[in-house]
Amino acid sequence: MRKSPAALLAACLLSASLWACQGGDSGSSDEGASQQAAGQPRTAAPGTGSSPESKTPSTGASSGSQTVPVGAQPVPDTPVADLPAHEGHAPIAQPSPQPDAPSAEPTPPPAKFTREWVVSPSGSDTAAGTAAQPFKTIGKATSMAGPGELIRVLAGTYAERVVLDASVKAGTAEAKITLQGEGKPRITPGPGTGGLVQVRRPNWVIDGFDIDVKGEAAFAVTFEGDVRGSVLANSELHHGKGGGAVTTYGKATGAIIENNHIHDFVKNQGDFDSHGVVVQPTSVDITVRNNDIHDNSGDSVQCLGPEGFSSLPPAKGLTVENNHFYSNRENAVDIKTCHDVVVRNNRMHGFKPSATAKGDALVVHYSAKNVLIEGNEVYDSGKGISVGGNREGPVPSGVIIRRNRVHDITKEGGGEGAGIRLENSEGTHVVNNTITRVDAAALTLGHGTGGPTSNVTVENNIIDAAVAVDLGGQHPGMTLGFNLYPADAQFKLSTGAVGMDAFQQASGDQSSTLADQAVTQDFSPAQPAVDKGTDVGLPFCGVAPDIGAVEADC
Repeated sequence: MRKSPAALLAACLLSASLWACQGGDSGSSDEGASQQAAGQPRTAAPGTGSSPESKTPSTGASSGSQTVPVGAQPVPDTPVADLPAHEGHAPIAQPSPQPDAPSAEPTPPPAKFTREWVVSPSGSDTAAGTAAQPFKTIGKATSMAGPGELIRVLAGTYAERVVLDASVKAGTAEAKITLQGEGKPRITPGPGTGGLVQVRRPNWVIDGFDIDVKGEAAFAVTFEGDVRGSVLANSELHHGKGGGAVTTYGKATGAIIENNHIHDFVKNQGDFDSHGVVVQPTSVDITVRNNDIHDNSGDSVQCLGPEGFSSLPPAKGLTVENNHFYSNRENAVDIKTCHDVVVRNNRMHGFKPSATAKGDALVVHYSAKNVLIEGNEVYDSGKGISVGGNREGPVPSGVIIRRNRVHDITKEGGGEGAGIRLENSEGTHVVNNTITRVDAAALTLGHGTGGPTSNVTVENNIIDAAVAVDLGGQHPGMTLGFNLYPADAQFKLSTGAVGMDAFQQASGDQSSTLADQAVTQDFSPAQPAVDKGTDVGLPFCGVAPDIGAVEADC
């Protein structure tokens, strides 16, 4: 049987990384494909009396080679497998094993700098720039430094704009230029316009600063042009009234934003949007990792599409992983018309309806394309994950939602209370998620907002809610099966609430089941979910995949 290009793309996205799907013959046949062996059984060999051992996971029938997803930048000492810590939140089971997740790079030896420059508030720009005779401004030091050199910025306040443009040297991949704060020096607005730190050169590291915008309508940090290998790290950005804390624009390529604390960027007029990180059109391969972003009047991270203001090409290759997003006025992550996006292993909570948002934690809409949403924990919000809705042009396509835990979604403050909502979109796959403790339907789809929910696949999910599925009438090509619902689940159709039999007849779902208990306290699958799923191309342990976000006993 020959698969359509859309089917091949979906299978590729489910089994491997996004960029692995860019090549290949869309008309290739699957006849004669080798049969994938089943995973190792969980039980001990008969007669041994020994306890089960951890087994090597099966890669799944569609699994490909180990590759790094589009946009991911390997950064030393940066894990990718653990959710960010959240004080007061009990540990939960990780969604393991995860497919093709890049492992942390080995710890590199301490950097050996070829020269050190020193900056101090008590220095002079006519001095030698040494520890004994430091410069006074950061700008003077950046004008002097070259590849492999270190600028030590001592504690104190620096009222200036740090501009890394063509007037300064570029670093190299092997010899970066490091701007290192010691004692968390404070950068505040100085003469000039634009961001307080403006990065337009590759291979610069900005590390360890307190960047206080002091209520100006300006970004704290901007990236523009070829900034491959340039990193903003271990800094605190706060108290601006402009479009946000950090932005990438003007063909910004390869910027890394990691291990920062970003908060209190607030606009109280106009569009109210002041975001943590804004990735603008033409940006390429941007990484946002291990940041704590909260209490801003916009989104934690927004990938801004060109619709409505620009004919520029959309951003491509964004990775958002291992961040802690909470308590912003709008969303945790808002993906508009952007391509090849990975949103992975983030913790998102505290998103409630406001004057400018509906309380969604994660939104994918407009003409977003090839978006992987994987391994996130989403809770205490008005809606968990939303696909479709607003658009100008094609609907979102190639969206994969897998191994997420969505729980405690509430109607408080006017929230919809839905776990996952799918509207106008093409080829969305919702597989191996756990949705529990929601005030409304765990899964809502096909209600025709902006168009049909076309060719959607919903398999291997624990859908644990009193109203399990709210199914509209616009879902051509839908595949629904191998999900696990609570024993007393109700389903909502256009004709009203129905039980399992009527829902199966209306939806064509003949393989999903009911159970008294589907999920445990730490989100591991209960026994009725173990080995009861279908192979969707994700690694699994045992004779068949488990249903839900977490694969047990590996």
